[in-house]
Amino acid sequence: MPDTRPHLSRRYSRRSFLDRGLRLGVGIGGGVALASLLDACATGSGGIGPTPPPGATVIRSLLFDQVGYDPTVLQTLANKFRSLHDNKVFVSVETAHYRELYESILAAGLSNPSPYDVVALDQVWVPEFASRKQLLSLKDQIPDDARSDLLPSLLDAFSYKGTTWAMPQVLNVQSLYYNKGHLQAAGFADPPKTLEDWYAQMTAIRRHLTPFIDSWAQDESLTSDFVRLTAQFGGDLFDAGGKPLLQQQPAQRAAAFMRQLIDERLVATDSAASTEPDAMRAFLAGGVAFNTNWNFVWGSMNDSTYSRILGQGAVAPIPAAASTGKAAASVSGFLGLGVLANSAHADLAVEWLRYLTSPEVQAPQTAELPIWTSLQNSAEMRKANPQIDVFLTNLANARPRPKLVHYVEASSVLQRHLHDLVLGTVTPSRALADAQTELIALQARFAS
Repeated sequence: MPDTRPHLSRRYSRRSFLDRGLRLGVGIGGGVALASLLDACATGSGGIGPTPPPGATVIRSLLFDQVGYDPTVLQTLANKFRSLHDNKVFVSVETAHYRELYESILAAGLSNPSPYDVVALDQVWVPEFASRKQLLSLKDQIPDDARSDLLPSLLDAFSYKGTTWAMPQVLNVQSLYYNKGHLQAAGFADPPKTLEDWYAQMTAIRRHLTPFIDSWAQDESLTSDFVRLTAQFGGDLFDAGGKPLLQQQPAQRAAAFMRQLIDERLVATDSAASTEPDAMRAFLAGGVAFNTNWNFVWGSMNDSTYSRILGQGAVAPIPAAASTGKAAASVSGFLGLGVLANSAHADLAVEWLRYLTSPEVQAPQTAELPIWTSLQNSAEMRKANPQIDVFLTNLANARPRPKLVHYVEASSVLQRHLHDLVLGTVTPSRALADAQTELIALQARFAS
């Protein structure tokens, strides 16, 4: 008989990638250890390579390799789903890096039937794929009782023109991670409450070490960080109609603040080449006091495999400028699951999607922030994550990246001009003026 046991691809899985990157990172003192290992993963997808039994209907999933459940957890869930269908349905799981995943979904639209049934989606991809008619509408697939247990902002993130096109799965929001020992050494007992407090703390900490690291490589991380910085000054990058607002005061103040952090040596010089995992490694190595980053930092701070700051790492709301009156300011990076419109098994694909995002599946995954309000408020989740209210505060104050059909192109424009700002080749005002002009032209081109 052929060997039908599931096996892991020899390419990097998310867990092995993170293990290798963090071990190498904390092995080099203080600074960012490596250029992003993410690019090493972008050359191919990893997968749980199954051989389905004869006669089984195969549901093929393409998921993120960096975020979400570990491959072993996914295989367990796939096996459980298979048993629920008397071994007549088999789920194949492949994983891909961010850029490769986007391109694979685009390419899948050219095949009928599609090579995949269920795909992972960044929230900002939904308008483009929905407008291309590549996604199956989930408008009638989410029962009212399920909708009532989800924050409206979560479903809105995966909606376009009044229709829900994906189900939220991973609630990524940025938070402020800080080293308690570094703050105490500078005379601060608590994390900053306002952006002005944060600046004062960084200025004091600078006498001893680099205060802050962020992910300002020319990458999607730079766009996300600038959305957050603009939110810290009370604004957005685009209006509801998709018009860029880069000439308005919040974006202008955010750009000037970025440059100020660089000029005053309050942010690590490595930030110009750092993605989010790079910045996390520097923080876990103990070389900086602050890092704004996604949820995955929380799970690594007190793991001796990865961290040199055991017992010293903590998390707080990201402070907004006092003038905004806000308790926090963050950015969302929600990830969801959608069904491709040209799936050969749409009904089963929707069933697998609903199973994978169900409260029953999410409840044991205490390392993730659940999408369900009932789970967020449960005693079990609050025991597993005593700081959940910090994450929920950041969630409640998170600004979405703009909802544009041409988001990928618009983000590329922002990344290019913002990176010029970071490198110092242009002034903040010039960088935003040039980006504004290019984004208006881009909007007009797509509108026509």
